[in-house]
Amino acid sequence: MLKLDINSKDKTIDLEVLLRGEASPLQIHIGHYEIKTGEDSGVKISRIHTSREWMTDLIHALAPEHIVKFNHAKLLKIVL
Repeated sequence: MLKLDINSKDKTIDLEVLLRGEASPLQIHIGHYEIKTGEDSGVKISRIHTSREWMTDLIHALAPEHIVKFNHAKLLKIVL
């Protein structure tokens, strides 16, 4: 990971990663995240866009919203 920028006020995340075998970094923008606690604890991410159009299209077709499971979501809620 080259860059991670979390905006807790706007609930957005920007990442920049260099994938193995790729010449240029991949930018990922998560337009909204929500920390879920309880039975489905984790981070729900949506409005995902990447610097690779085909990847963005694939994400929107297969999983426009996704919950990243995380056992300590209450802790994230405090930190973010």
